[in-house]
Amino acid sequence: MIEKLRLWLTAEINSRFLADPPFSSYAEAAEEFIRELEKSPLPQSLLDKVKEQTVSTLLAVIEIRTRKIIWELSQGRLPGRMTAEEDRLVRPLVKIQQAGPQRRRVQDYVAVQFLVPHPAIVTEDFLQIGPFAKGDLAKLPARDAKDLEERGIVRRFLSA
Repeated sequence: MIEKLRLWLTAEINSRFLADPPFSSYAEAAEEFIRELEKSPLPQSLLDKVKEQTVSTLLAVIEIRTRKIIWELSQGRLPGRMTAEEDRLVRPLVKIQQAGPQRRRVQDYVAVQFLVPHPAIVTEDFLQIGPFAKGDLAKLPARDAKDLEERGIVRRFLSA
C-alpha cells in the first residue's frame, strides 16, 4: 500500500497533468489501507508511524492534484483522470463556467412555420418568443423545433 502511494506521488510530481490514480477514490485508498493495517502484526508505535507517513503522502498527492485541477480549469479545460472526490468537487465549478448565455452557431437554429396558433414559448436557451398565429415563421433552437414538430405544431424548413 505504501509503495502504491509512493509511486502515485512520484507520478504526480513528474507529470504536468493528472496521473492515473491507483484508486477510484481517496475513500477507496483509505479503506484498503485500513484493511491492511488491521492484518498487520507490527507493534503499535510502528503502526502509528506508518499511519503518519501514509497521511502525509496522501496529503501531498491531494495538494499536487488540486493545483493541477485548478490550473486545468483556469485554462478552460476539464481535467481527466480524477478521483470520485475530485470529480464531485469540480462538477459544480464546470457547471458555473458553462452557465449563462453562450453564442450559438447559426446551424444550431432551425426555421419553422407554425401550423396552428400557439401561445408564447420559452426556448431551451431561455428566450421567450411568441405567441404565434397559424403560418407565422420563427427561428428556434434545433431541439425546440424538433419537439414542436413531433407534436404537430410546426413544420421545419430543411436547410440546403
